[in-house]
Amino acid sequence: MVLNGRIKGLIRWLCSCAFVLGGFLSATRAQQNPTSAVDPVQAANKMATMTHDWIKGKASSPGTSVDIRETTRAKDGGRLIVKYNVYVNGASKDQTYTLVQWPTNAPGPSEILRGLSISVEGLLVCAGRTPEQCGEANKKDDPVNLTFYPAKGEIQRLALISADHDTKVFFAIVPDPIVQKDKGCSLEVIRLTPKFELALILAKGFQPGEELQFTSNSYTESQDHKQIADSLGEYSSALLPFVKNKRAGKTSLTLKGASCGPALSFEWGE
Repeated sequence: MVLNGRIKGLIRWLCSCAFVLGGFLSATRAQQNPTSAVDPVQAANKMATMTHDWIKGKASSPGTSVDIRETTRAKDGGRLIVKYNVYVNGASKDQTYTLVQWPTNAPGPSEILRGLSISVEGLLVCAGRTPEQCGEANKKDDPVNLTFYPAKGEIQRLALISADHDTKVFFAIVPDPIVQKDKGCSLEVIRLTPKFELALILAKGFQPGEELQFTSNSYTESQDHKQIADSLGEYSSALLPFVKNKRAGKTSLTLKGASCGPALSFEWGE
């Protein structure tokens, strides 16, 4: 797909730190090499922060948000397939939009659909009335069906950009989440790379500013240290689950606060 100059400029802006994925994977494979130019821990923290900001919509235009509504969940040849409609709040209905996606196996975002419109009800559609309004639509106001074949815990990072670039809406979905809850608290691990070389840990429901005890175990490697919940009672961090000389494995996590302690496990590698 050929990108126009303005979209290219936008994607360059989105990708200003997107070397992180390629650099992280290269550094992870060569982390025993002291001459490696990329520090895998720094790269991991940077990507985790970028993704957390993406989930939170920190770069979205003020007053905008997205409501992602699941329409289908089924198995296709043994693989999970999930479809969604997208409803957009607070964005102009007089503009067309480009849909951008940043997959876990790509170094940065890229355009996937152009000329989209927002219906009166807020539904993202291919209006199909002119070539500029997603003219390849099968019918007028054809809803956009986002279709994913997700791996367990895999995030789908997406953004809508208006044709005049005045409106940007960042949003994300994890179709097959790895999450556990305990007494009002939740702990989730999100896949940021294809084999789970890098994970994003998200926790919610704790008391603002309370001390948390974080533990993780992978084979004989373990971590046990204190963290602090933020002002919203949330916690996030990057996690590198791979163990030296192991191609696959399982990691167990626990995050304990004063009144709750959610725990989970996930598999990584080949």
